[in-house]
Amino acid sequence: MVRPIDELDRQIIHLLQEDSRMPSAEIARRLGVAERTVRARINRLVQDGVIKLVAIVNPSALGHDVTADIFLEVEPGRLEEVAHKLVEMEEVAYVGLTTGDRDISIQVFVPSVDALYRFITEKLQRIPGVVGTTTYVVPRVLKWLHNWSLPSESGAVVGRRVVRRRRRRTLRNQAEAQVTSVSGTGAGGAEA
Repeated sequence: MVRPIDELDRQIIHLLQEDSRMPSAEIARRLGVAERTVRARINRLVQDGVIKLVAIVNPSALGHDVTADIFLEVEPGRLEEVAHKLVEMEEVAYVGLTTGDRDISIQVFVPSVDALYRFITEKLQRIPGVVGTTTYVVPRVLKWLHNWSLPSESGAVVGRRVVRRRRRRTLRNQAEAQVTSVSGTGAGGAEA
């Protein structure tokens, strides 16, 4: 079930994305609400799994300047086994099971192109079940997950208000269908 959020939740999330260490008192001051309200909202957002408050490591600040997206083709029946081995590798930041030509998508952070080559040849290609890999070096990232914003209200179910509109529209359509079937007219208004 989608957890509805309202405009206050959105504003709190936006401010936390700007600075996750922003005190509740500062958020409350900026939004013109009580600090206790902000703390309760943040706790509920975390408890409901809408947000996760974590530290995000900057790989390049630690000398891991090369980012690569790697797609793996895996032998049938070995997908989960290979995926779990990838999850355990320290170079791997993301593991996703995919559809299409490849079976698994990963993102890695390494210190150099040479380190990337060694990772692929000495680690990835030696995993039992890996048939092939396709690697794309990512020279520049313009948007990360922690920069992702909530979709606009028009593009997603954001609260009960949108759900109610849909429910009213469905009920109206059902009522129109009943009137049409009772009166014996079709879509063009002519008798059936």
